[in-house]
Amino acid sequence: MRVAVYARVSTEDQAQHGYSINEQIQSGIQRANELGAIEIVKFIDEGYSGATLERPGLSDLRNEVSQGLIDAVVLRDPDRLSRKLSYQLLLTEEFEKGDVKLEFLDFTWEDTPEGRLFYSMKGAIAEYERDKIKERMIRGKNQKARQGGVPMNFSLYGYDYEPRTGIKINPDEAEVVKYIFERFTAYYSPAAITIELNERGVPTKKNTYWYRQVVRQILMNPAYKGEWHYLKNHENPIIIPVPQIVETTTWEKAQEILAESRRLWAKRGKQQYLLSGLITCTDCGTPMGGVHANYWGRKVRCYTCRKSKSTNRIPGCEPAKYINAESLELIVWEEIKEVLSNPDKLLIEINQSLPSNNNYKNEIKRLEKQLTETERGRAQLLDVISLGLAELDAGTKNKLYQLKQRKESLEKRIGEIKKEANLSISGNDIKKLKKLGKQVLENIDELEFEDKKRIVRSLVAQVNISGRIHGTYHEPGDLPGVNIKITFNHRIADSIRVLAEARY
Repeated sequence: MRVAVYARVSTEDQAQHGYSINEQIQSGIQRANELGAIEIVKFIDEGYSGATLERPGLSDLRNEVSQGLIDAVVLRDPDRLSRKLSYQLLLTEEFEKGDVKLEFLDFTWEDTPEGRLFYSMKGAIAEYERDKIKERMIRGKNQKARQGGVPMNFSLYGYDYEPRTGIKINPDEAEVVKYIFERFTAYYSPAAITIELNERGVPTKKNTYWYRQVVRQILMNPAYKGEWHYLKNHENPIIIPVPQIVETTTWEKAQEILAESRRLWAKRGKQQYLLSGLITCTDCGTPMGGVHANYWGRKVRCYTCRKSKSTNRIPGCEPAKYINAESLELIVWEEIKEVLSNPDKLLIEINQSLPSNNNYKNEIKRLEKQLTETERGRAQLLDVISLGLAELDAGTKNKLYQLKQRKESLEKRIGEIKKEANLSISGNDIKKLKKLGKQVLENIDELEFEDKKRIVRSLVAQVNISGRIHGTYHEPGDLPGVNIKITFNHRIADSIRVLAEARY
């Protein structure tokens, strides 16, 4: 028999209960020997919360269970698996499917209806206790902040934090912060600063890639002028003094430039893109967005998959691919007019794009399983309350409300998918579409942009682009070398509704 001993301890457990990894392991090994183990393997998660399943030791254990390499798992109690009831039930079911026996040191597990009920009740109580602890910790942190202390592990670029010594300036990072403010107040854009930092190989706090939004967040953060805003969006914000990195006048000048930039941007005339959010470049796999760019010596609207180095690590096609927006939109628009004049073609396109029945069945099965777990969790929590094992306080009411909302959301989604799975376009639908299409086609090119956009989105689900333009000149609506695949929306009722609105 190959027995796994699993031990977990969080920082919170160590502080409040004195739980020890070594004690759990030694006790687990003793029980494993009593079970007749021939081989004992240990899986340890030290400093990991039971509120998440993303733990290296647990992941390794689940992997070996899935491969059929474990016969039994020994652990202190169900809380070591997780403090969340839904996770406990998930892991228990997973182990049972692998014919793995669960052996708890401080809990008697019986695979009977009564045993399962008690197991679930214990899990519900553990989750309730965790939520209460979390609530008390939040209150404590807020109170500490109001008294001028640091209520949490302060982590901000430019600073280091130690509970004993408090917040101190990180000299290397502070120089980068000063450089960002210096360049910005010299009217370098956040995008230009981002590119400079990445080209120089300047590390972030976590040694990752710099992004334009990160630079903007640094420029906007009042902590760098010595004021850390804790609960800044709260009705009673708390401001904690921290060491100052940039002069107040420099920080305020940066805010003036940011405000002016927002004002000027709001005044700029925005270009309109009919297919925005629908196009994907299949050559590089990235979405294509609208851009007003230089195209053969003149400014024109284009769609491109090219991404800025300051915002995205995936640059898109190289060299940059630009597709003339006027031509692409004309091609798609003419295709829409074609299907409105010939709805039978739309019906053929829709039937070809519908997912298979197996895909629908698998998705419904997955969602129904989540719904069953949600209903079970809510029923068990109500049982715990009725037995007097938990109070019906604000935290418990909130938990019940969340479970109720999740249940309703899952039921709604299951209903939508079943409706799609039973989708059939009736002859009456086609008649309506033909009638409305004929009426809308009479003045479709004169419609306002927003009406055109609604029609496009009601009929088109996706536009896939591959290849790139050939030659230096082409007629409007002609894109030689570019392959365009249009996938139509199978929600025919939406199309009928939008066309009916456009008719008026």
